[in-house]
Amino acid sequence: MIKILICDDEAIIRQGIRKILENFYGDIEVRECGDGMEGYKTMAVWNPDAVITDIRMPGMNGLELIGRISETDLDTQFILLSGYGEFEYAKQAMKYGVRHYLLKPCNEQQIIDAVKESVSDCYARRQTRRILDSQFSQADSIRHNVVSSIINDALYLEKSLDEIIPTYEPYMDFYFTPYRLFYIYYLEQENLEEFLGLLSDFAQNCLPQVSIYGIYVRNTFLIFCQDISFDFGQLKAKLDRVSLEGQHTSLELQMETYSDLKGLFGVVLEKIRRFSTFYYVNNYHALCTCNYTAITQETENYCRAIAEGSASAMESLMELISDIMDIRFLKQLSGSMFLKITLGNPNISGSGLTEWLMQAEGESDLDALKESVFQKLAELMEGCSRTETVSSMTRQIFTYIRENLENPNLTLKYIAEQHLYMNVDYVSRKFQKETGIRFSDYLTNERIQKAKEYIENEEMDRISDIAERVGFGNNPQYFSQLFKKKTGMAPSAYITGLRGPSGPAEPERI
Repeated sequence: MIKILICDDEAIIRQGIRKILENFYGDIEVRECGDGMEGYKTMAVWNPDAVITDIRMPGMNGLELIGRISETDLDTQFILLSGYGEFEYAKQAMKYGVRHYLLKPCNEQQIIDAVKESVSDCYARRQTRRILDSQFSQADSIRHNVVSSIINDALYLEKSLDEIIPTYEPYMDFYFTPYRLFYIYYLEQENLEEFLGLLSDFAQNCLPQVSIYGIYVRNTFLIFCQDISFDFGQLKAKLDRVSLEGQHTSLELQMETYSDLKGLFGVVLEKIRRFSTFYYVNNYHALCTCNYTAITQETENYCRAIAEGSASAMESLMELISDIMDIRFLKQLSGSMFLKITLGNPNISGSGLTEWLMQAEGESDLDALKESVFQKLAELMEGCSRTETVSSMTRQIFTYIRENLENPNLTLKYIAEQHLYMNVDYVSRKFQKETGIRFSDYLTNERIQKAKEYIENEEMDRISDIAERVGFGNNPQYFSQLFKKKTGMAPSAYITGLRGPSGPAEPERI
């Protein structure tokens, strides 16, 4: 449904425009306001797709209305009504991104065309925001896993930051980005979740697209984030107004600034090192972290062995995981070990790890999470061992496939005769013997995996484009059939599952 707001102090003009729009659009809701202040209040709760507003109105004029809305996160598009001689006012609206102007008196077609363009612009901006939000969510999940892994490595493996940080450098900047650290004192544990809800609301309104990390220990809450161009006095003001039921002492805020993340970690780790239990805050939920030193140490050893291709190490790790009964700890541990296994072995593709981490974070069933961990371990183990146990010939086939995946005419016969200069029957038998899979099945798996990478990385949305890029030429239907067979869902459903619905749905209210 299209939602249009008309703001004009002349009722006859509002009613005329409304009639035109309702006669043209079958699925539309139109509301009217007689001045800018009323329009501002209506927009705040209704979030229309487009607003048609006059420049001259009592109380708050059209330019003031546009200026106020530009300071919010609403994606509403404006159509400015101006009289002859008011174009100088209209030019002022350009700095707010207004692209559509109607000179009074305007005809029916001008109104319809302006509304169509404005609504289209609105939907395009909302779609862009959904994509950016999805990308941030995935990156944020990875960063939280990195931070919790660093804490575990430092506290439970007793490693130094110089030993730990090189492992995670591909995921975060530890040396050049300044950070802010906040100490919130006297926050009682029974009020922690309520406080996190308030912090979440503040962050979403004032610090969108900023990763917020938190550690709670002994009535003290440590929060840190990148030192961005933001008035952090707003946070202090928010805390000064916080009232928590049962809280006996007023909260106090202390703020420190660090030139880099490594320096901040050095301070934070020293603050929490002496405590056996603390809470790591991920997605504004507190996850209890206990001293599972032995498990963490064993996992570290097994991961190292798995990265070297040890099948017995994977079996031992699975047995270790089977005994873990704390789902929160398992999420944290599995995220850390998968990052290490993937990064530590150049033969393993990291594709799909982000997707798995996000799915695991939302899992509430311990047995289901364990099964998912086992499947991921098996997948990574296969990646570790595959290139170590095959001949040079088969490795050349692997490489050629990766470099020529777009070619719809790629065949084993061509590779054998034109690239390897070998008999195709011999190559086929040897390939299947070494890999345990036929060439055609291997090629299909690689193409589907590459298609998933394109989808996960937000590189393409059209199924036909993805199909062409992974070697299915102009046959997207066949690609869709194979994709569903391999993944259990059609490409469109896979995209929706990762990014949410792609249609012009209303964004959630904050």
